[in-house]
Formats: sequence, structure tokens, C-alpha cells
Amino acid sequence: MDTLLRDVRYGARTLLRSPLMTLVATLTLALGIGANTAIFSVVDGILFRSLPYAEPDRLVAVWADYTERDGPLREWLSYPAFADLRDRDHVFEDVAVYGGWAPTLTGAGEATSLVGGAVTAGMFSHVLRVAPALGRTFAPEDDRPGAAVVVVLSHGLWVRAFGGDASIVGRTVSLDGEPHTVIGVMPAGFRPPFIGGAEIWRPLSPGVPGGFFEARLMAVLRGIARLRPDVAIETARSEASALARRISEEYPDATGIGYALFPLRADIVAAADRALRVLLGAVGVILLIACVNVANLRLARGATRRGELAIRSALGASRVRLVRQLFTENILVAVLGGTLGFILALWGTQLLIAVAPAGTPRIASISVDYRVLGFTAAVTLLSGLAFGLLPALLAGRSALMESLKEGGRGADTATHGRRIQSALVVSQVALALTLLVGAGLLLRSFQTLNSVDLGFETRDRITLQVNLPASRYTELEQRTAFYTQLLERLGSLPGVTGAAATATVPMTGNDSDVTFNIEGHPPAQPGDERAVWYRRATPDYFDVMGIRLLAGRAFTAADDFAAPRVIIINETLAQRHFADRDPIGQRININDPAEPNWRQVIGVVEDVKNFGIRSDVRDALYLPYLQSPSLVMAVVLEISGDPAAMIRTVRTEIASLDPMLAATGIAKLDDIVSADLAPDRFVTFLLSGFAALALLLAAIGLYSVVSYNVTQRLREVGIRMALGAHSPQVMAMIVGRSMAMVGIGIVLGAAGAFFLTRLMEGLLYGVAARDPFTFVAVALTLTAIGGAAAAIPARKAARLDAMSVLRME
Repeated sequence: MDTLLRDVRYGARTLLRSPLMTLVATLTLALGIGANTAIFSVVDGILFRSLPYAEPDRLVAVWADYTERDGPLREWLSYPAFADLRDRDHVFEDVAVYGGWAPTLTGAGEATSLVGGAVTAGMFSHVLRVAPALGRTFAPEDDRPGAAVVVVLSHGLWVRAFGGDASIVGRTVSLDGEPHTVIGVMPAGFRPPFIGGAEIWRPLSPGVPGGFFEARLMAVLRGIARLRPDVAIETARSEASALARRISEEYPDATGIGYALFPLRADIVAAADRALRVLLGAVGVILLIACVNVANLRLARGATRRGELAIRSALGASRVRLVRQLFTENILVAVLGGTLGFILALWGTQLLIAVAPAGTPRIASISVDYRVLGFTAAVTLLSGLAFGLLPALLAGRSALMESLKEGGRGADTATHGRRIQSALVVSQVALALTLLVGAGLLLRSFQTLNSVDLGFETRDRITLQVNLPASRYTELEQRTAFYTQLLERLGSLPGVTGAAATATVPMTGNDSDVTFNIEGHPPAQPGDERAVWYRRATPDYFDVMGIRLLAGRAFTAADDFAAPRVIIINETLAQRHFADRDPIGQRININDPAEPNWRQVIGVVEDVKNFGIRSDVRDALYLPYLQSPSLVMAVVLEISGDPAAMIRTVRTEIASLDPMLAATGIAKLDDIVSADLAPDRFVTFLLSGFAALALLLAAIGLYSVVSYNVTQRLREVGIRMALGAHSPQVMAMIVGRSMAMVGIGIVLGAAGAFFLTRLMEGLLYGVAARDPFTFVAVALTLTAIGGAAAAIPARKAARLDAMSVLRME
């Protein structure tokens, strides 16, 4: 221990004698370690930490599997499918489902629209196993038709709307104009793994027989289950598949519909998993490049200390003793870099949380704690080993008499050191190229996403949603009258150039599908039904949204209950089902083909990206709102003024029509599209930043090595110039050798990137993972920057006076 302390003290003094080199090495390592720690804290919080529930590894996400119907693997469940799994499968302790709910709270100040959820009994108590802070959660008797209407509040809503009053349990609150009894309040830290931002919950009952939830093809629910102890998820999948086969035999309309089970944690983060792992790998590459840079610096420093080491060896120091001393110095640099890197990571983690896309899963779980501190310590130690061992061993192998020769150079050792440095530079270039290729692919992908034709206009348009409570708007005429009057008022406001409404605003990802059949075509067999996405729209909707009418006409105010039933289809449906004839005038029936309600096609509109820019366009049709009224509609306004002022005016108009209503989902269409691009923008920005840092470190590393080699070979340069070599020849020699290293690095990096970029295929859009343009552009960029980095010390060497160099030597 006494020897170690002496090594530490001597190492600290040695580092202080060369403060610039120590500072550069420390900052280089701090950037690498800080970036790794910050990204790890995010990845750890989102991907690796357990869910905050009892025995979270037994929680399973339950989906419907529509792959046999050429549909998605993850589709929402119908209520009968949930009930079958709950009542007939014995591998689960309990199964629960949930759906959305957006009630309007009144009687507690201004009417406020809330984000809520509807859950079946057992979701909180048996599946998630979370006890309420006050009162109780839902019991089976709450989850039946005709039961008393009860709700459970989140802790945040309880404090904000009711002042944290403990007597809230048992009181009634007004939601959508109807009294609801509060039976419980969830704890402050409770965050359900569904419906982000939900702050109130009600029971989810199946409704009256023959109602909405009774249809097996009505996929509107999401499920969570808890496995029984010692039951593996593979066993549960096998049992669920067997149950699905039995159900399809009993109910032909359920043919081809299975169950898809996934660990809940993995299912929650599935959308972010690949991107986060790519970013974690990218910062790992940054750390490797940083370690190579520091290793080159320490090699150069060790070369200048050969005389000192030789003298110490002559005085009796063993090679092991010398290597240990040098290694101690390198570990000190690593500790300094790790300490500063951890400080940078504290700031970097908060920055990443702040700029993360809205809706990032489990973002509240991100923190810098002992796990992250342990990761930093491990990375610091490994970094010290990575960059410290080789320079220490190389410096410790110098021969005593060779190092004591005049000049103290040691030709063989110097040559060996230069070869190692060259190899390290090659590895830097190769690693940098891999990151640059990945960033280049993401940049091209993001450009492609930005240029996609959405099928509608977004500029100067805002949207908001209005939910009419069914208890007060029981008649269809009431609903149509409200929205007709609302749109007339909004359309007459100053600054509003158009007003319309639809059931689903494009890019929000919400929609409904139905089965359909075309007149003259035989009905599909059970399990082969064709599905189509349908949307309700008011007159002028296509004009307000800028959706082009390709054929026929749009809806008008005359398309009401008294008029013949009409329908408008999208371009994809027209091309797929009416390729050989004009779709205008054809008739389509939706839902039950046994009791058809034919609607005549009056128009064809262009395709719209409804589920996101990346999603494929599907068959879609539009129903006139006046013939198919709905309680929930999204209003779209084309405006020419300030959006914030317009939103305040819209709220006033809604309150003047019905003071118990509140608008929700208020947003600019530009912001909705921007939010859809946010995950791609986030990953592209980070990876591009890491690639730029890698390029900078590689350029600095190349410059440092070339400068050091020029310094070590001044005698050779002087002799060449004395024998007649001109400055351009000297520059060409130095730059040529440097570019050879760059070229080898590019070749090796391209080979590595060729295979590694396949991992990014799921992140790309409209560009191949092996896009030749990106590879060539990155290679040329690296070549240019490498040439510039090598030219600076080469130019200095070419300007030297030969005789002055020889006299100095």
C-alpha cells in the first residue's frame, strides 16, 4: 500500500508537469464516459429497470393476433376474446382489459376535459397489485351492467381539483353531466402501464346484450394478464393458441384470430428498443475512439520519457515496477476523466429527458442513481485498462543501453511505437466511418420522411376534440344540431377561413374499421372478411383539410337522413376493388352482409397518411356525418391569425353552446406531424452528434500522430531536404503516409458498417441500409478531413530549414 501511495503521488506530480496533455486526455475521456453514462441512464431507465409492480416479470401484455388474416401481430382485443381468455384459460391468475375515456369534469371550477381510462375489475388489485392510497379500487360487482357508477382518482387529480381532501371518498363528482361516486384515490407514485397521463378511471362493463362490446370483430380493448407462479410465457402462449383454435371452431367469425402474448416490460418499450440500443452502441464507439486518442497521447508521452525510464532502470527499478508506475499514471487520468464525465452525465441525462419525444415510454423511470454510478465506475476502470495498459507496457520494454544512446531515441522501439500508433489511427478512422455511415443513413431517411406527401395540408390549421356526453345527447338529431351550429359559429369568426369536423384527425393513429362487401361480389367466407377503415366527415371537410377530390363530388348539407345513403372512398380502395370499372355509382355495404344497407359511392379522394408517416395507406371510406352522427368529433379550422388567440375564442364559443363541455386535444396540425417525426428526429440528432464527435476525435488523433511522427523524424526530414528534396515532396511524403492510414481505416470501417448497419433497418425509411451513396459520401468526407488534419503538420515540416534541423539534431 505504501508503494501504491508513492506511485499515486509521483503520478500526480508527473501529470501536473505536462498540464496540457493531461487536460486534453481528461477532457477526451470525460466526453466519452459522460456520453456513455448519460445514454446508459436513459437506456437503463427505459429498457432494463423492472416495472414498479409486484413480481413484474409475471406481467404479460395480451394482444389479438391477426396475422392469419393478413393483419398485424399486435391488434386490439374484442370483449368476447378477453372474456374467453379470462374464463377458459388456466395459466393466468387474472386478466384485465382497458380502453380510453375522456370525460369532462364540471362542478370543480371551469369545465375541464380529463384523460381517463376504463378498466375491468381486478386490473389494479389482482393484475398490477397496487393498493390505493385512499378507499378501494374496483370490485367485480362494479363491473356489471346496471351497477352504481363509480370512479377512482389519480393522486394528482385529487390534489389539483379537490385540494387533497381526505373526505373525497364517498362523494359524488360530475363527469359528462352525470354523478359519479369516488371510491378511491391511487398513490402519488402510481403510473399505470397504459394510457399515459390518465388521471381518472371507471369500470369497463360489457354493456347490454347485443351492444357495442358483444361483437367479436370489434377490436377496441388492450389486455394485461398476470401469469400463475412457475408458468412460463411459452406455456401461456401455447395454451392461448389452443384456446383460439377452439374459439374459431365455435364461432366461425373468429376464424384466423389468435392471441399474442409478450412480457409487459418488453411490450411497453418495443417501439423504442432498437433506437436506444443503436444509441448505446454508438456511444460505446465514441468511448473506444476516445480511449484510442488517449492511448496515442500516452504513447507519445512515454516516448519522451525513455531517458528517465532508462535511468530508473539503471538504478535498479524492475520492468514490472516501471510498468506499474506508468499504469498508475494512466489510471489517474481515467479517474479524472470518469469524475468529470459523471458530472457531465448528470447534465446530459436531464437534457436527454427534456428533448425526448413526447410519449417516450417509462421516461419517469430515468434517474442517475447507484446503478448509473456503478456503470460509470466500471466504464472508467475499463477505459483505464483500454488506453493505459499498452502505453505502459511499450514504455517499459525500452532497452537500457539503447535508450541511453545519444539522443535517447532507440530506433527499434520508436519504430514499434509508430506502428502501434498507426494501427490505433486506423482503428479510429474505421470506427468513425461506421458511426458516420449510420448517421448519414438516418439523415437521408429523415429527409425522405419530411418529403412524404401526407395527402392533406397542415399549415395554418388547428384541431380540437369535443366529446358529447351520451346521457345528455341521447338523440341523433341533438348531436347533428350541436356540431352543425358549432361549425357555423366557428366558420363565421374573424380569421377563420374554413371549419369542418371529422371523427379522426389524420396522423393521430386513431380510427375504426368495419367489414364491407361490394354489390355484385359474393360475400366473403368467415375468416376472410375484408376490413376497411372508415371516418365520418362533415361537408367542406376535404376543402378545409386540403384533401384533393379525384373523382365525383364531396359531401354537402343535402346528404342528411332524408337523402339516399352515400359514401366516399379513398384512392387505394378504388384501385384495389374497382380497377376495371368506374367506382362512381357503385354500391358498398358495411358490416352485416345478411342485412345490407347499401351506400352509393359518390366520390374518390386521394390517400391520407392517417396512422403516421411510416405507415402504409389502407383501404378507407368516408361517411357523411349527417347520415352517421357521432358523439365524439374533431373540429378542424383553417385560420389566418394567431392560433393561441383563436383557441381562446373557440373555447368561449363551445362554452356558450354548452357550458358543461370542454375542448380537448387542441393542437396545430403542424405540431401533430412534427410529433410523429419526433422519435426519428431525436435519434437522428443524437447519432449525428455522436458521429460528428467521432469525426472530430479521429481528426485530432490523426493530427496528433502525424505531428508526433514528424517531430520524431526531423533528422530524416532534414537529411532529405539537404539532399535536394523540395517542400512539396516533403509534404507529399508525410500526407501520403497519413492518407494510407486513412485509406486502410476506410476500407475496414466500410466492411464493418456494411454488416452493422443491418441492425438499423427498422429505423430507416425510404433508404437501404447499404445505400452506396451514403457510403461513398462518408468515405470522401473522411478522406478530405483526414487529408486536412495531416496537411497541417506536414506543411510545418516542409517549411523547416534543413541546416537548422540538422544542427538541432
